Order: sequence, then C-alpha cells, then structure tokens
Amino acid sequence: MGFIWGKRSKKRMEGVNPVLLEFSNRLLKASKYDLTIPQSGGVRTAKEQNEIFLKGFSTLDGYNKKSYHQSGNAIDIVIAGKTVKEMYDKEKLDYVGEIGKQVWFDMSQEGLLKGLVPRWGGNWKNFNDKPHWEIR
Repeated sequence: MGFIWGKRSKKRMEGVNPVLLEFSNRLLKASKYDLTIPQSGGVRTAKEQNEIFLKGFSTLDGYNKKSYHQSGNAIDIVIAGKTVKEMYDKEKLDYVGEIGKQVWFDMSQEGLLKGLVPRWGGNWKNFNDKPHWEIR
C-alpha cells in the first residue's frame, strides 16, 4: 500500500531481532492499514516490563517471568491512529493478524525463520494480545 515506518516506530524497533524486523516490514507492506510501534512495543527493560505487568497489560513481571520483549524477540504492532481506540481496533488487528500469519508462512517457506517458532498473541487463549508478535 506504500506505508513506511515513522521515526518514532523506527526508534522503538531498535534492538529487535532482525527476523522480526523483516517480518514487520513485510507486514506493513502487505497491510491495507498504516501501522505503528506503540511506546514500549520493542525492546523493554525489566523495569518497563514490570510497569506493564502492574497495569495488568501482561502476565509477565519482567523479573521472575521475563517477556520476549526483554530479549528483542517480540514486537507489538498496532494500527496507526490518534487515539488508543483507533490503535487497538479489534477488527483491524484481526485483519493484521491474518496478514501476519501469511507473512510468517512465506518467510518460513523461504527458509528465513531457520527453526524459529513464530507466535501471534491474538491466538493465545488465556491472555489475548493481538498487537504482539514473537519468535521463540
């Protein structure tokens, strides 16, 4: 569609695993919606992860249970919008999830995942996290 990552998104992507960066770039290119990386959507410190946990937005406290964000193996991607409601629109994130699954498949077929296991938080049963993408 011709979207590009903005300066803030690029800054928030620093330190993220190159495989996830490739995934993110392909996802943005394939999406009919402009996307962005929210604050704390890239690499997080233990303290940042704990703050998110204390607000109830994660089940991982950053110390005893670490997030894949802490190692650069996770990224959050949301709809570019001016309000939280726009950014976390469930129907649009479902669409992005479907596109993302196809991107994972294509990358796997190309041998780019090299044994890594991709996961989308929108598929989780106990804690649905549609903006979240990770590799294990």
